[in-house]
Amino acid sequence: MKKLVGLLCRIGDARRQVPLSSADSSSKVVPSHFGNRRATNFWEPIFGPSVMLDAEPYDWDIDHSNQPVRRFIPGEILTNKLKSGETLTVKGITFTDCDFQGQFLATAIVVFDGCHFLGCDFAYSSWNSAHFKNCRFKDTSISIARFEKCEFRGCTWDRVGVSGNKTDLIHTFIENPEKLIKAMSSGTDPQKSGDKEHACYQWFRLAGTRAHVLRSIMISHASVGDEHIYYKTVGLHEIQRNQARLREDWYHFRFGSLKRRFKAVQDSIFHALNLILIWLLGRTNAWGESVSRPSVLFVAVYVAFAFTYTLPLFTDQVVHPWQKSFDITLLIGFTNHNEPEDRILTIIQNIHAVVALVLYTVFFSTLVSKLSRIR
Repeated sequence: MKKLVGLLCRIGDARRQVPLSSADSSSKVVPSHFGNRRATNFWEPIFGPSVMLDAEPYDWDIDHSNQPVRRFIPGEILTNKLKSGETLTVKGITFTDCDFQGQFLATAIVVFDGCHFLGCDFAYSSWNSAHFKNCRFKDTSISIARFEKCEFRGCTWDRVGVSGNKTDLIHTFIENPEKLIKAMSSGTDPQKSGDKEHACYQWFRLAGTRAHVLRSIMISHASVGDEHIYYKTVGLHEIQRNQARLREDWYHFRFGSLKRRFKAVQDSIFHALNLILIWLLGRTNAWGESVSRPSVLFVAVYVAFAFTYTLPLFTDQVVHPWQKSFDITLLIGFTNHNEPEDRILTIIQNIHAVVALVLYTVFFSTLVSKLSRIR
């Protein structure tokens, strides 16, 4: 039934198409505005049932109307104004409570330089080869939007709505994914004001959405953008993924059944351990980017334990502390230095071997991936 209703709505929208301005000699038409997200999607920062858009579509006449407010902005009009092979720059324009919909398919590049998007909704829009430079996105949603071969550089984000599964990022570069993720928000239902369970549910769901979005950004950054941004996104995704699981465990512990609470306690132990280990190992090689960092740590471990073996902590003095540290650090002679009768020395040697083994594994796995990978 829902699919049938959706089909009928689309047919109705197709019949209510709005012609382009008379300045356009072609016979192309642009679809009218559809959807009522501002009235129904309480979790989005654009939520505002009282916001009414101007019935007349925005004509992209930026020379005369450079501050559009509460306008329906169709992509088809902009697409038909573009000249093939030319770059269009939209500079310093503030879009307030505007809905962008339709196909923004540039034949070259569209650059939004220093523009402000305040309370705007990008749902049901598709962008190709659009560059957003030093733009500000505040109380804006990019849910149910598609960005292909686009760039976001130097942008600021403040209360942004993003959908984990319905925001498509294809070969799109975002310079500061960490700031975008922190700016993501999820509101609560006004009809459930004061409902702690509902608020907690929205809280943990937001963490999961952030992890999904970071995964999309990570996949997109695998083929575009700067190398260090890609590895930074990898780290953000791994941390956020485990934090999302811990938040879900907390929600089920507080509001689940007795059986579900018991399971949440068990799961949270492993999820917390995963988070700690992933964070420590990720910091060791900068999430796969650095080979030099584990190398320096190797040398630091060698020097630190060599110095430790010179201290008067053991039953018998260590004769060759630097050689002992060298052998254990490189895992080539641990058994030759095993002295079980000296418990303190044995414990320190075991710790030394474990730390060296971790660094050994991280170093060589990072080195091999650097030399043989195909991103």
